[in-house]
Order: sequence, then structure tokens, then C-alpha cells
Amino acid sequence: MSRSLLPVAAAVALHMALLAGYLAAFHGDLSALVCVGQKQIGTPPYEAVRVGFATGGFDGQFYYAIARNPWTWHAAELDVPAYRHVRLLYPALAWVLSGGGDPQRLFWALPLINLAAIAGLAWLGVRLARHYHVNVWWGFVLPLAVNDGMPLLRDLTDPLATFALCGLLASWLLGGKWHHLALWTVAALFSREQNVAMVLVVLAAALGTGRYRTAAALVAILALWSGWAVLLHAGYGAWPVLPRSDYFFGVPFKGMWFRWTNLGFSGSRVSAGLHFCRMVLLTLHCGLAVYLAARTPDRVVAFLALGGVALAVLTGMASYEDAWSYTRVFVWVPLAVWLAGTRLHLSRPLWLLVPVAVWPLVAVATAWLAWPHVSNVRHGI
Repeated sequence: MSRSLLPVAAAVALHMALLAGYLAAFHGDLSALVCVGQKQIGTPPYEAVRVGFATGGFDGQFYYAIARNPWTWHAAELDVPAYRHVRLLYPALAWVLSGGGDPQRLFWALPLINLAAIAGLAWLGVRLARHYHVNVWWGFVLPLAVNDGMPLLRDLTDPLATFALCGLLASWLLGGKWHHLALWTVAALFSREQNVAMVLVVLAAALGTGRYRTAAALVAILALWSGWAVLLHAGYGAWPVLPRSDYFFGVPFKGMWFRWTNLGFSGSRVSAGLHFCRMVLLTLHCGLAVYLAARTPDRVVAFLALGGVALAVLTGMASYEDAWSYTRVFVWVPLAVWLAGTRLHLSRPLWLLVPVAVWPLVAVATAWLAWPHVSNVRHGI
């Protein structure tokens, strides 16, 4: 095996071990990753699911529902239908890999796609590390820094969306051809609506540097994505955005202030201590992102950093109540720190990303400590 591929293999092996450790708490039942609410177990489209949440479940259930058939409407099965369905790429790939939405095969397809995305992200990290003449093992750190391990445990879209966005940025930074940038743009837009902002930044950079063929391709793909959004509006009667509410977006720092002043909101002293550590890291990374945005010569990376910080600052309490949210929603922040730190040959910011690797380990440990005797039939996570 090539030395440059060792970090990729190590990243995949580590995340496979995390996945195996988490699933072992549920006797290896892959349906635990879907995160269905317990009351919905056994009912369509979750008739094959055997393990679920005692409460309402988590977001992975919505992408499983869409993956059963991405080409029809799912108004009755999704909490915010247009907002969930706009992230078409992940469930569509799972639909293909499962042979047309087979309910059992989807249990395998969804995590396999995320493992492949983690491998791809590590590979991109190795490529960028070699290009900037730093140690290729920082590529191994990249999936850990953006906390891909946690969404892997709940069949979420994050690993694929982050991989696609990083692919777009890497292609831009490495001077990729217009058709390569176009393919990455398709993946980035159709995996997460949030990536539209960075596609617009790359589009502006392409126009500013005279790369008009790239700019034209990005405009065409943005038009295609906009058509998808219009189609979703026609089908669901709503645009693919979150509801307008201070709970989601509001007064600057409201969400962060809530979390800082309510460390024990979610339970025990251990939980409060973990929230404290998570918020210390998030706040530190936001400060690093602003600092590096001012230093990096790459304006696209600078906008990524500032956009990530703005999202963390402006997001309301919705993303700060649950550790599964604020440790992954603001992924642009650690991604920008990694890109800028690598570009500037600054190892300290990169080392400060490493502690994020603890969070999926905490998730695995929590599964074992909270549910040591889970059976295969209708038990809450």
C-alpha cells in the first residue's frame, strides 16, 4: 500500500471500529442507526426497523424514509418535508445501492455511503497536505476534525455533504478543471442546501479570476438546483428552508449564550462537564477561524471561515440544545481551520482540532453505559 494511502486506510479503520463498537451495544442491529421513534417501529416505511428511540427519534429516520423512494413525496413521514428532501444525494445513492430502496439493504447502504465519504475526505486531506508540503497524516485528522464519526452513527447526511464541499474547495485550491469543479458543485448542492453559500463564493472567485467557463458551469448547476427547490415547493407547498423562528435563527450569540449558561440543561454533572468542554472547543475554533481568515491568502477559505463563525453566532437554541447538533452543524469552522492551517504550515491550529475526536467515543460509551442489555426488538435508544 502506498504511504499516502495509509492515512486513508487508518481513517476508515478507525471509523469502522467506532461503528462496530456502537452497534455492539444493540447486538449488531443496523436498524439502530436509522434512529426511528419507538412508536413508529414496524409501521411503513419503518416496517423492517427493530430498534428505535424512546422519544421522537432523530434525523436519520427522515433520510431512510426518503431513500425508500426518493422520486415521490413524503409529506406524512418528514418533519419539515421540503427541507429534508432537498438533500437528495444521500438518499438517492442509498436507493441505488439498495437495489431500489429495499428496506433491509438500506440498513447497509446508508452507513456504507458515509464510510466511503469519510475515506474520500481523508483522501482529499492527503492530497492537500502533499500539495502544501505538510505531513500527509493530517489527512487522517481531517474527518476527525469535522466530527464525521458522530453522524456516521445516526445515518445523517453530514459526511457526504462535507466530503462534497471539501472536494469543491480542494478542486478550486488545486486549480482543477472546470468540469471537475462542476461535478463537485452538483454533489455539494444536492447533499446540503447550506453549501449554496460556498458555491456562490467560488462562483464570485471564478468571475474575479477570469475563469468564465467555470463560472458558467456553476451558474447552470445553481439553476438546476433552483429548479429542484421549485419542484419541492410545488410538491410540498413550502420552500426547502427551516421555519422562521428565533428558535432556529435570531439575536446574535443567543444560542451560544443559552448553552454556556445552561450547561446542566441536559442532565447530570458529567453531561454538564462534557457540554463545557464542547463549548470551549467550539468557541476556541471560532476564534481560530477568524484569526486564520485574516491570515490566509485564499479568500475562498477566508469566507468559509467567516461563514462558519457567522452561522454559529446567529443560530438560535435549536442547534445548541443537543450535543449531537452543535458538534456537527458548524462544520465549516473546523474545515476552514484545517484548510488554512495546512495552507500556512501552522501545526498548532491543526493540533487544536484533534480533541474533537473524543465526541464519537463519548457517543459509543454512552450507548453502552445507558443501554447495556438492549435486545433486538423494539427497545428505545
